[in-house]
Amino acid sequence: MTETESTTDAFDRDAVRSASRVAIAALALVGVSYLFTLLPGVDRLVPLTPVTFAAVASAVVTAAVVALLLYAAPKVASLTRAALHRTDAAIHVERIAENGGAMAHWLVVLAAVLVAHRGFAGVVVPLIDGFAWAYDAAFLVASFVPLVFVVARLTVTVDPLSEVVADRVAGSESADETDHDAAAPDAQPAGGDPDDSAAASPPGDDESLAGSVDDRWSAAGGEKSGTTGDATDDATGGDATDRDATDRDATDRDATDRDAAGS
Repeated sequence: MTETESTTDAFDRDAVRSASRVAIAALALVGVSYLFTLLPGVDRLVPLTPVTFAAVASAVVTAAVVALLLYAAPKVASLTRAALHRTDAAIHVERIAENGGAMAHWLVVLAAVLVAHRGFAGVVVPLIDGFAWAYDAAFLVASFVPLVFVVARLTVTVDPLSEVVADRVAGSESADETDHDAAAPDAQPAGGDPDDSAAASPPGDDESLAGSVDDRWSAAGGEKSGTTGDATDDATGGDATDRDATDRDATDRDATDRDAAGS
């Protein structure tokens, strides 16, 4: 399933139908109001009032459009959140979706206030002749309310939106951590354990290493045997020399004893 299909499935069918019905109805009312202004005599004044028939008709249509906009504001917010929502999205993406829905809601409310100001002017301003500034001031204050909410939501959206831009341009932080973790086991420290190197070597290297160890042990054993044999020979030769010297001393003593007996 593509991303577009998943986003479409995420929309609530009732919300889409309600929002589209409101939009179509508002456009229809605007069209009917325009056609009404083309009728002959609608630009004449209502008896005993400074208001024209066209202004009255425009005010009625304006009231209907404003009501439809206020009714559609939550629906538009829901559709905006559904459009920006992703099931496997990060926290900052969810914050963008939530703030985007709230901004859409208050933008629709602001549009309703501006439409009301424009549509009711033809009826209200002639009735309060000389105090038109009060009419403008009232709608100015009313328009500040949704505008403040839009600015507040836009301000808190700057940081998560920058996170999304950074993820798109430089890659996500989680992907960098995954790459780092995958590359870490491949690195071997300089003073690593020889046993680890031997364990990581192929079987053929193990056999070569075992043969080298056996050769060293054999050479060491041969040197030890040669050294022991030399020491034994030296000891045996020393004993034989001592015995020869003892025998010569005994022979000299016998010869001395015989000489003394003959004399």
